[in-house]
Amino acid sequence: MNYIYDIYLNLNETLYDFFDWNKNDKIIHIKKIPVIKVNEETFKTLTSNQIKVDDELLLQIYSKTEIWNMNGKINYCSLFSDNNNIIAIEFNKSGKSIKKSFMYIDEELEVLEIINKLNEKRISFEVLNNQKNVFKTRNQIKEDDFINQELKNMDESRLNYIYFECFGKREKNKKIILDNIKKLQKNSKIYENLYDILKLTSTTKK
Repeated sequence: MNYIYDIYLNLNETLYDFFDWNKNDKIIHIKKIPVIKVNEETFKTLTSNQIKVDDELLLQIYSKTEIWNMNGKINYCSLFSDNNNIIAIEFNKSGKSIKKSFMYIDEELEVLEIINKLNEKRISFEVLNNQKNVFKTRNQIKEDDFINQELKNMDESRLNYIYFECFGKREKNKKIILDNIKKLQKNSKIYENLYDILKLTSTTKK
């Protein structure tokens, strides 16, 4: 078994990019952790799906991940890499993936130099949930939730006003209004305007 030393992880049920970590996250200073090099296809599957690994892998990584300053260990956890990217996955005792983490970019680049020298290994697993992760920042998720909640509780006159401000035309059919809003690209200028207008006109207590 190969190991990586002295890195930070942000193990969560939701997989966040390193730039989306925040001060309320429980960032863990890892003293030592196993690393397994896999092929690109396997890596994509591990990243995008909830999986269950076999007992053999669990035994190999059991109690091998050590934490600084806590005198503790994570029972089942390992880094996986395709030589281009790295992900940490924590499993429960039945082999089901329960938490994941990316790495700080500077640490990842250093670790990739080590992984480059390793041989690929084939691991046995099954996909439990093949629903692809939607990679959004926390701020994007917060904005989406706010917009959906506002539209849900909006009266007809305000809905008409919002639609005119965003699209520059009037529309009385509520279904058409909501359908058109839902079709907006999240990175479009109209969508940005919609969020700003809703924030300014919101009657929700902030």
